[in-house]
Order: sequence, then structure tokens, then C-alpha cells
Amino acid sequence: MFVVGAFIGGSTGAAIISLEIFVLRRNAGAFFPRLPFLAYLGLRVLLYAGVVLLVAAVMNWLFTRDGLVINMSRADIVASIAISVCTILLFGINDLLGPGVLFAFVAGRYYYPRLEERAFLFIDMRSSTAIAESLGEVRFLAFLNRFVTDLSLAILEGGGEIHKNVGDEVISSWKLAAGPNEAGCVRACFSALDRLVEGGPAYERDFGFRADFRAGLHCGPVVVGELGFIKKEIALIGDAMNTTQRIQDACREADCRVLASAALLDRIVALPAGVTARALGPTPMRGKDQSVALYALEAMPLHPTGPMNG
Repeated sequence: MFVVGAFIGGSTGAAIISLEIFVLRRNAGAFFPRLPFLAYLGLRVLLYAGVVLLVAAVMNWLFTRDGLVINMSRADIVASIAISVCTILLFGINDLLGPGVLFAFVAGRYYYPRLEERAFLFIDMRSSTAIAESLGEVRFLAFLNRFVTDLSLAILEGGGEIHKNVGDEVISSWKLAAGPNEAGCVRACFSALDRLVEGGPAYERDFGFRADFRAGLHCGPVVVGELGFIKKEIALIGDAMNTTQRIQDACREADCRVLASAALLDRIVALPAGVTARALGPTPMRGKDQSVALYALEAMPLHPTGPMNG
């Protein structure tokens, strides 16, 4: 019976994790709108409870056919739902802090600062001031939330970590291994563009505007560590962060949507299929003594990333 119990428990856990990762998170905002935390908790409790009862019914039917009798008492069901609630709370706290941050705090991973090589993607909404003035604060926040959701899903699918949201800017990073690395950061950037293009009609229907952005990509060493006392966060400190911000700022002057440093392109195996790099040469950066070699990253035909006006 221990083997049977372990099998049922494993099946229930696998079903719940699959529901959370492959259905709820992949289709965030499609099945139901953003909810307050208590409503979020209640909805997921109902979904998880349904999964627990469904798995129990299926397993009871399967094992009964083989001559075994599975009796799940009310206490078993309550215990399963209680464990589900704890799991949902952990997911919720993890979402509030950012994926992986909860584990990093609990494990004390960055209690002592560590030097890491990371790739960075800075994304800034285009024309945000004009959109905010037209929509007003309340509707602009709804617009911004949808924009950040689309970007966040693309970044997570690309294996990145969302460092923070600063107004209409999303900052994310990827840990780099020694030697060549996969182009997850570039893939996430263009996946985000795809999401905004595909969702453009919905944005326009609901808000009267489509969402767009400028993006800067770079890499380099940063010190990663806990920062703060009452309110803590995982901080990334280093010149690479400042340079990525300057590259993102340079998109306006270069009239390009996506700019990447030569240093980043040297660290990746190859660009994603359909993405090309156009050399711009050494480019002066505001506040920096030395120029930075930049490339304009472009893809056709789904998301035109050539010159922009405005």
C-alpha cells in the first residue's frame, strides 16, 4: 500500500504542477483576468481541489479493476487540499518576489555577495508618456500591467530572471557559463515583440493604443547580493548594468528598436533563426568615456525592427 500511496501522491503532484506551469502560467490573462491575492488563492484552491478529487477517482477506478480497494477518507482529502494551499501560497510569494528569489533568500545564496557573469535585457515602453496622458493613471496602469505580463512570460520562457520592474521598464538577466552560451536573452526579446504584435488588436480594442518597446542587450560581471533591511531585494551591482541602460537609451538616437553590444554577441553561440545583426560600429555612450561597439538586431517579417520614427 505504501507503493500505491506514493504513486497516487506522485500523480497528484505531477498533475498540479502541470496545471500550474503548462496551463495557468502559460496562458496567464487568457482564462481569467489578474486577481487580488485572496481571489487568486481561492480560485487555485478550487482548481487544485478538483485535480485532487479527479486523480483520486481515476486511481480508485484503476486499482479497483486490479482487485485493490483504495479508500480515501475525508482526512486524506483535507490533508491533500491543505498541502495544495501551502503550495499555492509558495507560488504566490514566489511571484511577488520574482521567480527564484524566494529560494535564494531561504537558502541564503546571496547573503554574502557573489560575482557572476550575466547577460542583461533592458526593455522600455515606447511612447509611454503620451499613452499615459491620453489614458489617465488608472487605465494606463491596466495597460502597463498587460504590457509587463506579456514581457514577463516571454522572459520566463526564454529562461531569464526578472530582476525588477521600474515604471514602464522591465529589467531581466541570464546567468552566463564560461564559453559560448545559448541566445536566450535575444530569443526572449523577439518573443516579447511577437506577443505584442499578436496582441496588438486586443490592445487597440481595449485601450486605443498598441504596445511597443525599445530594448538594450549587454553582458558582463556584476556583484549579486542581498540589499536592504526592512524591505530586502536581490541587488545587481556593476558597470554592466549601467552600460545596458545606456545601450537601451541609445535606441532612440540610433533609430532602432533593439540594440546589442558586440560583447554580448561574442558570448552567444548563434542568434535565433530569423534574427540578424547589423553592425553600427563604436558608438559613444552618454556618461561613459569609451565608445561601445553596437549591433542593431532585426527580424522579419513578423516584427519589423528596423528604423523607427518617434
